[in-house]
Amino acid sequence: MSDHSQNLDVAVGGLAGGPPARSAPSRGDLGHALFRLWMLNVLAGTLVGSLWFFDAPVDRAPWIRVYVSLALVSSVAVLALVPGAAFLVIWRWIRSWRLACLLAGFVGAWFLAILYTDTIVYRLLRYHFFDSAVLNVVLTKGSGDSIILGAYVWETAGLVIGGLTLIQCLCSAWFARRIQGLNEEGVRGNLFLQPKTVVVLGLLPTLLFSQSVSAAADVAQHREALRAIQPIPVVPRVRLGQIIEPLLDPEAARPPEMDLLPVDAKLDWPHERPQLPADAPRHNVFVCVLDSWRRDMFDPELTPNISAFAEGARVFEDHLSGGNGTRYGLFTMLYGLHGSYWFPVLAQRRAPVLVEAMQAAGYDVRVFSSASMSFPEFRETAWVGVDDQSILDSFPPGLVSYQKDELLAEAFDGWMERRRVTRDERPFFAFVLIDAPHQPYENPGGPHSPAVESLDYIELGRTTEGPELAGLQERVINAYKNSVMHADQTAGRMLETLQRAGEAEDTYTIVTGDHGEEFFECGFWGHTSNFSPPQVQVPFIFRGPGIEPGRESRPTSHLDFSSTMLELLGADPAARGGYSLGADLLDPPQSRERVVAGWSDIGLWTESGIFDIPLTAPGIGGWVQELECYDLPWNPVKDVALRCRTERSALEKMASECTKFLKVR
Repeated sequence: MSDHSQNLDVAVGGLAGGPPARSAPSRGDLGHALFRLWMLNVLAGTLVGSLWFFDAPVDRAPWIRVYVSLALVSSVAVLALVPGAAFLVIWRWIRSWRLACLLAGFVGAWFLAILYTDTIVYRLLRYHFFDSAVLNVVLTKGSGDSIILGAYVWETAGLVIGGLTLIQCLCSAWFARRIQGLNEEGVRGNLFLQPKTVVVLGLLPTLLFSQSVSAAADVAQHREALRAIQPIPVVPRVRLGQIIEPLLDPEAARPPEMDLLPVDAKLDWPHERPQLPADAPRHNVFVCVLDSWRRDMFDPELTPNISAFAEGARVFEDHLSGGNGTRYGLFTMLYGLHGSYWFPVLAQRRAPVLVEAMQAAGYDVRVFSSASMSFPEFRETAWVGVDDQSILDSFPPGLVSYQKDELLAEAFDGWMERRRVTRDERPFFAFVLIDAPHQPYENPGGPHSPAVESLDYIELGRTTEGPELAGLQERVINAYKNSVMHADQTAGRMLETLQRAGEAEDTYTIVTGDHGEEFFECGFWGHTSNFSPPQVQVPFIFRGPGIEPGRESRPTSHLDFSSTMLELLGADPAARGGYSLGADLLDPPQSRERVVAGWSDIGLWTESGIFDIPLTAPGIGGWVQELECYDLPWNPVKDVALRCRTERSALEKMASECTKFLKVR
């Protein structure tokens, strides 16, 4: 037996059931062990990663399927270097071969578990696990009020991680036994045990082929191929089109500069501050927001209290939120800015001019929210200038959302009573967020059944079609409807409190949603994943002094709220362009494009379709490659370049608005 085989036999003896190791393995032994660990994770990771394409179209061309498969292997091979590097770190500090292999099994198991988690996260939200949006959820204080996964998810995660750990350790032992029987010549003579051979003949051709296809698809603007690899978390793309296109078309070398979120930019807002004249009427303002309340869930059956209130109000029937999530929906509403301004505003801790103007005019600003105002970071933006004592967003532990809503209504009742007892005659701006309709749709029960008692995120992530989806969809929607009905009761109680206190007739009252909610109508569940009607269309009911009741079918937006409210309170309409990008809700244009925002993209609703544009898109020329266009049911539109030319002025206007209040340093 050679020295190599003797050393390896000693090294792996403990793991394989032989005598305990008496000496450290050689560098060659470590290299072969590391290579096998990497190969094991590549194979297992590719199997797990195939879940990214669980709901992929079945009619893809064969070459696209090959391309996607090889791109998946390439991505997993790169990611699998992480547990390999962890093994080297472990071996540096722990010289026990047996313990090092055991810990390597745990590291590999966590690697696979993260990949598996990413497939679920991407299926539901269209974000990868390590995207900044997901990390923001994980790391920001207060996010637990918005993301409630439930016991089943955690139990499943524990079983998956435990099972993967066991499989990893068993596979390590099996590999060890296989290696024991090989001499040095056997190791060298086996093609599949040679790292250099595998890399040169396997990994390198895979990378070259996938990148060549990516470059060709980029030049040809083959959108189906480029879209097909989006589920894969790490796929380096060769942007050959950006090099070749200017050579073929000199005009393409000079696209207008339209960076939507310049990296080196400082917020330059407002250009003009609205003022509320001292002699202007000081009407109260009451804003009641139902979380995740979509437009078609506003009807007398589900929302009898709000529907009764709406009989004397202006109802806007074609109204869009400013985003597909709470962060951008409320931000757009309170600031009158597109969601792309969120990050500069957050960086500088800037309050809305609406709130500042009201405070300067003597308004008592109050916030009542059953979800934490720390996530999203509204305490550092919208309410940064509001005293903590005026914000109610914390409750005893163990309460679910609808129970917090009930306490919220009690707190609002108590506050109005204190105003009466103390003869507080200051006008007020009260902002209320009712959280029950937000997933997991907690409610005390209702008439809609069968309804899920808790959401199974795992099932939601893997169910895509057929009777199974229809049954799950019905149960989830029924739970949502019951939660909307309870939210209506909470809102109705607050509206009644205003009426009983004698404040209703002197109050501008707005009832709306921060965003919508989808139940697989466009292929998704929940919100934050697209700009389709279910996710961004919301009710908007407006009632108050001088507001004529009726129904409006003209297109409106949350973007219009702050400027409309300020002008109703006496601000000069001529100053609107200096602080707001919105229009007048009470007299909007007959036709208009509307902007909605997500975490890393921005949407433009036009007559040609819904454009989905990355926030880092450099300009029209770049948009043709990066931009997506969809119809209302959220089906991809193929003639994107034609749509861009048709709506070029609208795209340019949106880009100008996204940079209007930014100053490049």
